[in-house]
Amino acid sequence: MSAQRTLHQQLKQLLPAPLDSQLKAAVLQHGNLNLFVASPVWASRFRYLLPQLRTQLRANGIDVKQVRTRILPSDSVKPRQKKRDRIVLSQEAGEQLRQSAEAIEDPSLREALLRISRHRMENR
Repeated sequence: MSAQRTLHQQLKQLLPAPLDSQLKAAVLQHGNLNLFVASPVWASRFRYLLPQLRTQLRANGIDVKQVRTRILPSDSVKPRQKKRDRIVLSQEAGEQLRQSAEAIEDPSLREALLRISRHRMENR
């Protein structure tokens, strides 16, 4: 068994449930221990436990200077998409939309259409 896998198993035994199942990986380099978890929520929960965990690690012969949590998103988590490009209407389409909006009685719908109509090429 590799050193990383052994460390991972040792850490899982030291962690209380449900934190033990949320530890995805652990890397110890030059006395710095990085704990990889699946989400920011779990990272926050791990941070509360770090002082106690550091003490337990030292008691088990693992000397660590610093322990940090890192996010390791799973494959099912989609990365944030880039902001969409701003919608741009032709001047003619924007004007037609504005005229249509002025004929609508519902004030919320009218205002929404007027906002859209302002996305004309001349505003670029």
